[in-house]
Amino acid sequence: MAIVLVRFEEDANDAETNNGYQPDPPVDWVWRIFGSWNSGLLPAKGCGKRRRHRQREGFEPGSPPYGFSTTFMGTGQLEGQINPPGAGQPISPGQWLRTKGSGTSTAVVESTVFAPGGGTQAVKLDRAANANADQRWAVPVNALGYPDYPNPPSGQDPQPCICITWDMRVQHSAGNGDTTFGPYFAVEAYDDDGNPAALLGSLGVDSATGEVLYQAAGTGFLTPTGSLVNYGQWNRFQMKLDYSTHQYSVLLNGTMLGTIGFVDQNNVVGGLNEFSDADIAGLAAAGDPISQALPGTAYYDNFLVREGTCATVPEPTTIMLGSLAIASLAAMRKRRVTV
Repeated sequence: MAIVLVRFEEDANDAETNNGYQPDPPVDWVWRIFGSWNSGLLPAKGCGKRRRHRQREGFEPGSPPYGFSTTFMGTGQLEGQINPPGAGQPISPGQWLRTKGSGTSTAVVESTVFAPGGGTQAVKLDRAANANADQRWAVPVNALGYPDYPNPPSGQDPQPCICITWDMRVQHSAGNGDTTFGPYFAVEAYDDDGNPAALLGSLGVDSATGEVLYQAAGTGFLTPTGSLVNYGQWNRFQMKLDYSTHQYSVLLNGTMLGTIGFVDQNNVVGGLNEFSDADIAGLAAAGDPISQALPGTAYYDNFLVREGTCATVPEPTTIMLGSLAIASLAAMRKRRVTV
């Protein structure tokens, strides 16, 4: 079994589509409450699908203290709002937190722009127009011991995978995509339990070019997948973290784009074995002063973090770059996004 760690709202089970975006079909789930963990490793068994329970509430208004408000603290700010319990959780995983720092970027709950086929609220992330604007928002769950690999509850198979799913709509920034890039709107996954904050994986969009990017293993460089998205349209993104192989897979609208090693797997003694948080992020996409100060806007909806695999097509063994032209942009953009 498994558990929903963090969620906003769940999409409706209909056939509405938008630029390849399509809500998931109805499924039933059964979840465990809490798991156990230690640092030993067992032979990889792969990421089997688990039965699950779909929950209809989350990013929508709810009964206090749960549910999200567009007027929280006067602005609807995301930080401080209490995430509703996920399926199988008796209590909330906690509050949404924001990274410390002097940046003035904001993430607010709003009800004007939201994904089709779901509820009526989403998060609007505005990256501010200054060089210190990088910000992240997340619900830390490192105290809960995920994933339950390699020591699952009695009678269950090891579950080495965590799937992160979200819908995102990115607006076109003022970057020219030639010498200036970004901002990079993304979701990042971290293991910071007993380590300096170490990056597991990252998937998002350069709002100057529309490129779907990931962060490369070892270097953390932002790298094109070869896929592009249209501005102002919703798309579904997924990252599958596989702790049996120490790799993450990236998907766009249900299509596998590739599989990459955990970004900081070889940069931390003992490697990365736990899951701490999945952050929504608005970050500079290149190191030049103009890119560092570029503002931008993206919307996030239907955010879900759960144990288990992601629904995918057969996956390639390595990431594929789309063209020499796109690959050349990666060389120009080389920048590790740091915490």
